[in-house]
Amino acid sequence: MPAPTIKGELPAKPARSGLGNAIAAGGKLEGKFQFVGPVIIGAHIRGDVESDDLILVEASGRIEGRIRAATLVIHGAVSGDIEASKSLEVCTGGRLEGVAFSPSMKVEERTVVSADLLIAPERSVAHINKAAAVPDLSNVAPLSTPRAEVPVADTGAAKAAAV
Repeated sequence: MPAPTIKGELPAKPARSGLGNAIAAGGKLEGKFQFVGPVIIGAHIRGDVESDDLILVEASGRIEGRIRAATLVIHGAVSGDIEASKSLEVCTGGRLEGVAFSPSMKVEERTVVSADLLIAPERSVAHINKAAAVPDLSNVAPLSTPRAEVPVADTGAAKAAAV
């Protein structure tokens, strides 16, 4: 039975789900996140992130935790237990750390991949057990960004020149 309406009002439309989600850059969130449909993440998330579709991590995005998606595309940084049931892609400038599984993987140039990878049609029991051993990252300091090394000045030469 449809919801009653006041004369002249249009009936309420059911909410549409799965059309896309986004978490903008600049935010810091902690918890468990489940999405229906694709999601674009530009924020820093600590915790579990799951989607039945695509998770796209923008260059400004960072996820630390357990990630489950059909397709995972990384432009930013991802660390933890990662499972992409269709494909996993690490794009130029992206960073992947932890334990990762996908039947298909693409890694572009100038990326960092430091993970126990399993690229196979199915996830093995041994790989699942390794992933279960990944520590809870909620108490770990955030991922550090690579820094350029700064040369240390020779203080002896500077003292001699000052004399």
